[in-house]
Amino acid sequence: MTNTPAGKKSKKCTAFFILLLILCMLQSALLMILYVKAATPQRLLAKLGFHCSEETDWTLESWNSSLKQLKYDSDIVFIGDSLTRGENFQAYFPEKKIVNLGLSGDSLSGISRRANIIRQLSPEQIFIEGGVNSLDSSNVEDLSVLYESMIVDIIADNPEASVFIQSILPISNAVQKGRMTNEEIINLNHKLQEIAMRQGITYVDIYSHYVLNGEMNPEYTKDGIHLKEEYKHLWLEALSEFIE
Repeated sequence: MTNTPAGKKSKKCTAFFILLLILCMLQSALLMILYVKAATPQRLLAKLGFHCSEETDWTLESWNSSLKQLKYDSDIVFIGDSLTRGENFQAYFPEKKIVNLGLSGDSLSGISRRANIIRQLSPEQIFIEGGVNSLDSSNVEDLSVLYESMIVDIIADNPEASVFIQSILPISNAVQKGRMTNEEIINLNHKLQEIAMRQGITYVDIYSHYVLNGEMNPEYTKDGIHLKEEYKHLWLEALSEFIE
């Protein structure tokens, strides 16, 4: 039996549609992978080359909403990275109502995004710590601009509160990498002091309580960055001068 021109055309069309179906399935699978990795539609669109406005962090929106409804009246809010997360401020200042917004591994940009939560807690004092996690990927100039922008927003959102910038702690020389060095930590701390002066707020020196020969005192750290429990009191004692 010979194939007619019409039959050949029909087979070509069938093959074309099968190929098209396979390509669509592959594209769908790729989009699903991108979506899972991106976690939000905005990031997915960005990966596909579309410009869209900054994504909404629904976790933060949920926290903001919940805290607003609680109408919690705190005395002090601490916000920062894992160093803040690991401090038991409430135990050291038991007479104060303290909220710890420390988040392990958080970058300065992450802290900045979370800072709008603070206003829902109506604090009298706000202590800010962080930046070391961002040094390896950003330079001091860029970080200082981001830091000052965050401070301006925090002051505007919390006009009745006293705001404090805490210095970045030293690290062990052994864990330095890229731009995350003790030299850059010193440079960033100088920038933080300048920001505090410009914005009329207080700079709190924690760095000098932990440095030895230009790096974190080896006795005080368990991994080159984080503090041993028995030496956290040095930080808390330094803060006690500013706790009203």
